[in-house]
Amino acid sequence: MDLVKMLHARSDVPIQSLLTFSVVTGISNAAMIAVINSAAETVSNEMINWKLTVLYVLVTAIFYYSKTLTLNWSSELVEKVIYQIRARLADKARRSELNALQNVGKPNIYARITQDATMISNTSTTMINSAQSVIMIFFALLYIAFVSFWSFILLLGGLAIGYIYLQLHTDKFQQMWLKVSEKQTDFFSKLDHILTGFKEIKINSLKNEKVFETYLGVNNHLKNMRIQTSKHYNIALIFDQMLFYFILGVILFVLPKFHAEQTEVMIKVVAAVLFIAGPLEGIIFSIPNFANANQSARNILELEAELDADLAENKYETQNHPLNSGSHAAVSFQHNIVIQNLTHSYENRDLGAYSGFESGPFNLTINKGEIIFITGGNGSGKSTFVHLLTGLLEPLSGKIFVDRSEKTAGTLVNYQNISAYRNLFGAIFSNYHLFDRLYGVPEEKIDIGLVNKTLQDMGLPSEKIQYDEGKFSSLSLSSGQRKRVALATALLEDKDIYIFDEVAADLDPAFRDYYYYEFLPMLKTKGKTLLVISHDQQYWKQAGRILHFLDGKLTELDVDTVNKTII
Repeated sequence: MDLVKMLHARSDVPIQSLLTFSVVTGISNAAMIAVINSAAETVSNEMINWKLTVLYVLVTAIFYYSKTLTLNWSSELVEKVIYQIRARLADKARRSELNALQNVGKPNIYARITQDATMISNTSTTMINSAQSVIMIFFALLYIAFVSFWSFILLLGGLAIGYIYLQLHTDKFQQMWLKVSEKQTDFFSKLDHILTGFKEIKINSLKNEKVFETYLGVNNHLKNMRIQTSKHYNIALIFDQMLFYFILGVILFVLPKFHAEQTEVMIKVVAAVLFIAGPLEGIIFSIPNFANANQSARNILELEAELDADLAENKYETQNHPLNSGSHAAVSFQHNIVIQNLTHSYENRDLGAYSGFESGPFNLTINKGEIIFITGGNGSGKSTFVHLLTGLLEPLSGKIFVDRSEKTAGTLVNYQNISAYRNLFGAIFSNYHLFDRLYGVPEEKIDIGLVNKTLQDMGLPSEKIQYDEGKFSSLSLSSGQRKRVALATALLEDKDIYIFDEVAADLDPAFRDYYYYEFLPMLKTKGKTLLVISHDQQYWKQAGRILHFLDGKLTELDVDTVNKTII
């Protein structure tokens, strides 16, 4: 069972002690039956049976203590596992490569970390209660066997039939829950369209209605699938419950007719059977929750396996990839970055091969302190080039060197130093994410006064936003203001190379002038290297070099010739 395997393999809670106290809880619960039945036989006596009274109090105390301990331990066990799952999935996601994470998909990760993890957490108490109920029923059956062997045989036979009946339907139930789980992931994807694409659907009523209609369709399909799955489960569960009551009827009405001696102990047997009826019903009706939680555990394990496979593949490629051989020294950018025959093609995961749009080969030298403008239409290969340059995408072939010249080999970028190489860059991508804190700056180096002055220099008044108590006071800003915060953050991170992808697109005319005429030159005077993706031709005179992309190919334009054509 995937759920049990996950909990057992990923917990430091003493499992053996937990099982021991679960057994004690079950035994003490079953012992109550014997004590209660014995006390019932003496209830007509005028004197209090102190022996049974003390025994009853003792058994109750043991039950209370062991029950409390096991429930607390089980909650601790499950919550620690859930914490570890969420931490581990997030860690593997952040260490994955861009392609791998895009292939897995955000809705899949969200569903596993939120819904599936919560399902497992919510099932913890039910699971430990059911385990204790199983133990209690086992010892209660031993008591019934001691009192009435034939009643024990009937009950054992009924339980066996019920278990076999459920097992015969297990595969079908698992397939049904699997389809429900897949539809839940699809549901998250459609919900993400509404939340992430809010602005787009808000200005287009037809798109708004169609997106919501699709969301409702998936939601309705999910509802129907869950109802259908529950109905199938209900049939099986009610069958088992009715089978139990049928066996009880046989014990109560039929058995005494064939075995008269059973009449004297029938009260004890019926009391014991009724005593286990509640726990047995709880076990039966918790089976859907177990199945759902088990499917959730399977989903998490499969996602982990997929992320592990990508990480393992990356580790394998450290020995076979074209970027592998060479120096293992730390990366220090002093003079240039040299790109040689760099190519990329997106992999078709279904075919297990590279196919489709191919970018490159790129050959380029980027010198320290340059301002390079990058132009080209949508789909021309600009983003692919930037992702290759920053190490976010693995090249199909080619090499990247840092500080290479005719006299020195330079540092070859490989999988041993890729992290250090990536740290050279600060970037504001077109689909950038604005963080609420300066995560990229060591806390001991954060000067709150400098941070707030930088924000003000970007035209952001303190009443609108300021840095206080280790975070920005608000990110509820216009798109242009958010770009300014991103620029301030990039400046404070103090990187060697900056990539600004259409940063000016949301800026007002006055600040756009500041961005091109003052901000970029200011970074250049600090020795920073700038790659600016821009379609604002009126500002191209600020570029030292201009790179143009078309159909995945790179051409360097003559700056003087381009500037003569700009009015």
